[in-house]
Amino acid sequence: MLYNRTNIMKGTLYALKNIMNKSPLSTFIYVLITCLVFANVYVYSHIFTSTIPEPLYPVTEAAPDEAGLESEEQELPKNVLPEGYEYIQAGLSDTHSGTLILVNSTHAFVFDNVPTVIPTSENVSIYYNKTKSYSVRDINVSMNAEAVTALNRMLDDFSAFQGGKKSLIILEGLRTYEAQQQILDEKIAALGPEQTIAQTPGASEHHTGYAMDMDLYENGVIATFTGEGDYAWIYENAHKYGFVLRYQEGKESITGISPESWHFRYVGVPHAEYMYKNNLSLEEYIDALAMYPFESGHLLVTDEATGASYEIYSVAVNADGTQVPVPASPDGSVAYTLSGDNSGHVIVTVKKA
Repeated sequence: MLYNRTNIMKGTLYALKNIMNKSPLSTFIYVLITCLVFANVYVYSHIFTSTIPEPLYPVTEAAPDEAGLESEEQELPKNVLPEGYEYIQAGLSDTHSGTLILVNSTHAFVFDNVPTVIPTSENVSIYYNKTKSYSVRDINVSMNAEAVTALNRMLDDFSAFQGGKKSLIILEGLRTYEAQQQILDEKIAALGPEQTIAQTPGASEHHTGYAMDMDLYENGVIATFTGEGDYAWIYENAHKYGFVLRYQEGKESITGISPESWHFRYVGVPHAEYMYKNNLSLEEYIDALAMYPFESGHLLVTDEATGASYEIYSVAVNADGTQVPVPASPDGSVAYTLSGDNSGHVIVTVKKA
């Protein structure tokens, strides 16, 4: 309820007129009361009739969460695989092992590497495991067992092509760090420090056990293998057995190595098939495989000699390990192989038929 200031003042003046007709003391008391009343009326009327001032800054209410949702996004389920696949756990050590590892001046061979899912490379003496169709320098020349088996098949067929001749010799296979250092020192002494034939220890493919040097050998005389004449058969057919001519002419800027007509590398049949038909060095092939991850289209290769088809894809492996999708085949009906590329990936090769 608001006070009416005009009515209060009228009533007070009327009372004052009556009081003033009485004694002087009464008049003083009533005058004092009247002043107090006027003061109270002024205060109350000012408070209740004034407008509440607007705040200096607008007040904004905090907006409530929409539909009560949390700010963090809900993650989609991970590790969802197509039917017929399962995961195996691969580590960085697996990227440094296998038939496809790239070893050169920028991709050093990892000595004493212990892979987790890729079988440890088994190196054997070629002399004690070869057939009679070719020769080997001595019992100490060794290679990966799988590569030796493929080498036997290839040189048996080449010997048959030549009518049973035995005209080839394997001079070099697996090399240790120390052996590579000795060869490098010898090449530098003979050709100077700018030579590009011998690599520094750790940068040679011979550390892998999948590389070999092959020359001509007839009547006790060794001559450089050049792939001329009948020997062109090796160049034209090596890929059918899983071998490629590693350092080709015209690829020096990519490989960093001068052409070597005698140096062959085992990579496996489907990979050699693709490299040969597309004229790729191993460096180029490894780069190409990175464009075929598991999640997208895979590389399809057909072995023309047998009709077998292969599906190939690449999986990047991080420092903490990575789950690599592979065909789930409890009965072993689907065959696949794994290899690192020495460049942070594991390559899965599935034999389809």
